[in-house]
Amino acid sequence: MYKFHFHGGSKKRFMNLTRGLFAVVFSTAVFSAAAQTPIFPASPIRLVVAFPPGGPNDVLARAFAPKLSEILGVSVFVENKGGASGVIGTAFTVNSKPDGYTITLASTGILSIGLHTKLNLPYRLSDLTAVAMVAASASVIAINPTLPAKNLQELVALSKSRQISIASAGNGSISHLNIGLIQEVMGGDFLHVPYTGAVPAITGVISGQVDGTIMAYAALSNMISQGRIRAIGSSQNIGSIEVSPAIVSPWYAVMAPAKTPRSTIKTLHAAFAKVLSDPEIIARIERLGIDPFVLPTPEEADAYIRADSSRWAAIVKTSGLKVE
Repeated sequence: MYKFHFHGGSKKRFMNLTRGLFAVVFSTAVFSAAAQTPIFPASPIRLVVAFPPGGPNDVLARAFAPKLSEILGVSVFVENKGGASGVIGTAFTVNSKPDGYTITLASTGILSIGLHTKLNLPYRLSDLTAVAMVAASASVIAINPTLPAKNLQELVALSKSRQISIASAGNGSISHLNIGLIQEVMGGDFLHVPYTGAVPAITGVISGQVDGTIMAYAALSNMISQGRIRAIGSSQNIGSIEVSPAIVSPWYAVMAPAKTPRSTIKTLHAAFAKVLSDPEIIARIERLGIDPFVLPTPEEADAYIRADSSRWAAIVKTSGLKVE
């Protein structure tokens, strides 16, 4: 075997050269790896709301976006993609590149109920992964003030003598299922009138096109405080509104396409956790009847959503509710 022979200072020069070459190769490899794994986030983030402006999902998203932009150092903008009771916006997110730059603010109606009430959906729960649980809200039934009913019991009694129409945010939404649950638990007889979102449904109540609606309190609070509609029942304590066990509260969670890198999910989760620890944000959403609801990790949020979806699958099966 051939051996190198060094004379004088040549061995020292050779070792210095070798170390120099090694340093260049190592730094090049590190740079190459960094180039292949860009820092997230490096560009604006789209927060999709799968409903028209003005509903509770939209209200929450717009409350979070400015603080998220500040924390992440990039613009976070809300984009409404309403239609088909949340299906269009959710499908848009599912089919987006799984890089964290398109996420959606989903809720019970989309992921726990809609998955089991709607036929031929273009996605499954496994097509999404949780970023963070963010909030839970009271559901409230509110009616046109001209209706002679001061509470839910009186409305149920009235429905047995005349037709009472109750609007929802769309077929298969949590407001739709709440109508069915009230009828099942309390024996009411309501005509369900599906709208394309919360705002059109509330407008229908105010104008007298329909008698009432069931929505998240966040969507109804302004109209209630102005006296334009009358709240007669709630899923949880809100001022003097009567609490009814026949009404179910929704939750809200940020979701991303299923194959989004875990490091990106963790970055986003940490940002939402910071947002929901901000006293101003907490006060703002609590005024709307929405409570911050944060689970410690994305994995726990994912497990919660999947368990809740399974629970609603059983409820939907029992009720027989299906939407074409």
